[in-house]
Amino acid sequence: MVRFFYFCLIFFLMITLLSGCKTVTVSRTMENEENNKVSSPETSGSALPETESNAVSETDANKAEPTAYPEFTPSPAAGLSVTVTRVPTPVFTPTPAPEPVSGTSPAQDQEKAASELMYPVKSFNDETRICLTFDDGGNQKAVKKVLEVLKKHNVKGTFFIIGKYLKTHADLWKQAVEEGHIICNHTQNHVWLTRLSNDEAKKEITEWEANAAEVLGQEYIDRMKREFPFIRLPGGAGNDSDRILKLVSEMGYIPVGWNLESYYAVLRHHDLKTESVDLLAEEVLEHISKKVTGGSIVLLHFNPYDTSRLDDIISAIKEKGLTMHLLSECLDF
Repeated sequence: MVRFFYFCLIFFLMITLLSGCKTVTVSRTMENEENNKVSSPETSGSALPETESNAVSETDANKAEPTAYPEFTPSPAAGLSVTVTRVPTPVFTPTPAPEPVSGTSPAQDQEKAASELMYPVKSFNDETRICLTFDDGGNQKAVKKVLEVLKKHNVKGTFFIIGKYLKTHADLWKQAVEEGHIICNHTQNHVWLTRLSNDEAKKEITEWEANAAEVLGQEYIDRMKREFPFIRLPGGAGNDSDRILKLVSEMGYIPVGWNLESYYAVLRHHDLKTESVDLLAEEVLEHISKKVTGGSIVLLHFNPYDTSRLDDIISAIKEKGLTMHLLSECLDF
């Protein structure tokens, strides 16, 4: 009986010893697996993939708080103690991309910027400055009158001249440039560009450039394209046409409209063939003087109705505390 008792005791101790070894083996195996998990390149900061769940945007990179992997605590066995250090989740900090080097000249950069569709500039933000602009140029007497009055008041104007009139009054346009005025594109024949194909519209613009270069010199055209690349679409036709605006923008031009003029507001309501020029010129004077404000782009034409009282128009503008400038001095582009 005693021998049987010792046999059972030895058997029980052997079972207990074998169970303890197994527990230690399992615990050490779990420890190794966890350590491998923590140091695995799949979860290290250098190889953390940017997925929808873990990518951090540039704007959020500095705000993101690092999170920790779940803490692993193994069950103790046979006096074995395992400690796993909490490892923070790496935060993605984007490196700013270097500034691109275009490899293009300033002129090419300007051409690229101008290729974007631009809508006509009709006014600008200013409380005291305005721009006087004059269109067409077929009436030689009116052109001389404008140059005379502008010189008297030391005012510079922006002229949108039809190409076919550049050669007929070449000396006057040369004088205008010498006196500080600028001459800009108003197309060759003053045809509404919306009625033309793209190729025909481009021809209207390039023929104007050719005539202007012949009269004023290629150097002037180059300066115009660089410093005041303005075009006024005949009759305003195309001011709301994406096709035409894209075309002129791709050619390097900035379309210019107006917010104050005399024809649609005054002259078209009269019979210009029978009514007195003096009375109509007086009405134009009253209209412009009353409506002009800072930031206005004023459209006048080289005709007797707009130019007969130009002296008084300029005086009235000055009395309102306004000054007159070139478009190139008032528009940022």
